[in-house]
Amino acid sequence: MFVALRLLAVSALFGINQAAGSTIFPIVAVYSNGADESEEARVCEIVLDATSPPSREVVKFITIAGYNKFDGSILAGFLMAAADITTTDKYEIARISDPAFSSRTFNSPGHLDYESYDDGTIMATTQNPLFATAFIQAVISGTYELRFVRPDSSAEMRTYKIASAPGESVVSNFRQCMDHLATESHRTQSDASTKGSPLPEGGGSGLSIATDQGG
Repeated sequence: MFVALRLLAVSALFGINQAAGSTIFPIVAVYSNGADESEEARVCEIVLDATSPPSREVVKFITIAGYNKFDGSILAGFLMAAADITTTDKYEIARISDPAFSSRTFNSPGHLDYESYDDGTIMATTQNPLFATAFIQAVISGTYELRFVRPDSSAEMRTYKIASAPGESVVSNFRQCMDHLATESHRTQSDASTKGSPLPEGGGSGLSIATDQGG
């Protein structure tokens, strides 16, 4: 549905690979903003790059929230990828399976719909406003786990424990982006209603983005 995952930005060559089946507390967890668009959807992004030197592994976790251009319905979820750094400016995306987002208030299994891509990345999304809101708020709280399996490394579960929230500027930029898309979503829904097309259940986007941050 979306444009291909942006390049994983890494500034240093790391040492040995992270052991499989381990719990990882990233030394570096950098948040930034992004936006993406395809023929079907427009989304706002909170992008997390997590690394733990001397491991060569880097995890990119992109929180997405936006709307479907055809009917104005909301969607939210994430795109997850893992890669190994091969040189100072190159990487190789690793194939992963069983990805999951887990927090005190929201868990992705059973609530998000998953889709795998040929390059090894995985997307999980929902159009349920309640699930979407709970997921976004959990990301903004900054205390959650990212889990996945790498079949190329003993097929054991790897868990990245994230303990830092996106900065105020990242959350503010995300909220402004969402406010803009909400206007477009409502316009699309209005046009669909005028043309007699069925609206999503509830008749509105229903996505509420909280900006309170906690540990």
